[in-house]
Amino acid sequence: MPNRKGLTALTVSTWLFGFSFGLYEILFPLYMDYVSIPLMEIGYVFTASAIFIAFLSIFLGATSDKYGRKIFIALALLLGGFSHLLTPYFESVIIMGVVKILFDSAVAIRNAVFATMVYEQDRRGFIASYSKVSGLEFISQALGLASSGLFISIYGYWLPFVFSGLLQVIGFLVIALFFSEQDSAGVRHVEKPLVEKGGGRGLNRGLIILAASGLVVTIGGSATHCFITPMFFSKKFSLSPETLSILMTVHRLSLGIPMLFSSRIVTGLKKFSYKSSLILFTCIQGVFTALATVPGDFTMSAALWLLHDPLGASVWLPLRSYLIQKHCSDETRARDFNVVNFVSSLGNIIGPLLAGYSGSISINLPFSIGGLVIILSSLLLIPL
Repeated sequence: MPNRKGLTALTVSTWLFGFSFGLYEILFPLYMDYVSIPLMEIGYVFTASAIFIAFLSIFLGATSDKYGRKIFIALALLLGGFSHLLTPYFESVIIMGVVKILFDSAVAIRNAVFATMVYEQDRRGFIASYSKVSGLEFISQALGLASSGLFISIYGYWLPFVFSGLLQVIGFLVIALFFSEQDSAGVRHVEKPLVEKGGGRGLNRGLIILAASGLVVTIGGSATHCFITPMFFSKKFSLSPETLSILMTVHRLSLGIPMLFSSRIVTGLKKFSYKSSLILFTCIQGVFTALATVPGDFTMSAALWLLHDPLGASVWLPLRSYLIQKHCSDETRARDFNVVNFVSSLGNIIGPLLAGYSGSISINLPFSIGGLVIILSSLLLIPL
């Protein structure tokens, strides 16, 4: 039976974190542009942060298997809030790199335990619970994105950063007061993975394939998201911050709302294997990402680009997370999950560099190249 108390606490803290994340997604790159940091240096900031986070994530999983998950998600919310509170007081690219590392550390710590916490709260209904909680997170991110342009135009940058940081502090209090570790980690039962590990050590074959495809899809995803998304539309079509925030809001809603119903889509695809569905919907995301560069008109470009989540990521994200969990063993669940995530997260090192260099040549190139890379990642899943 699902643990409603634990899921509710996770959902509330996730909502607060999501709104803060949405604000920051627009605030941070626009703030760096506002203080005249060049596009290439913005790419370096995101890459430097990704390098640090990639190696942090592999340590977190095994540690949370030993000490539990609650302390880590609480720490993530505090660290994230602190990074947002610090950001508007500095303007140098080095300090921007430091605060970005702090926030990305918070995201990495949270991501290291979040899916596993949901799985431990509701094993049998994981796809439905994970889709709903994640969908609500993306919707709250959308609300943050929608607010960011208005906040910037009225208050500048200082107050939105402070407000964003305080939201995460409130999320910390929700977890600290209402989530009990004994609801999940203390009552784990043994569940065999779908494929046993060779010799009982390292990753099994399924996890290795998922890690490899995850690396490639993350390269494509980070090359077409992170800082380059607002830059692509603002530079190519000269969008105002208000219009850009509306676009980014619709983008996040186009992922969050479909995810609330993605478990029904998965159920309707029972005649296909989970692997086939994962390959199909990953390909669809890559196709629509690349197609967004073709039109010279903003409306057509945005319409094509906005299809990549409802027709792609909203289905393959929960499917991929489910398959990773099912290939993990209970004794080392978070460790195995985060080793896969570690390999995948290395793509966040390459993607921003790819976006920075190719975007300096043509603002269309990150979307074109990234879309093709996402399609390639789906082909790596064929042996799964």
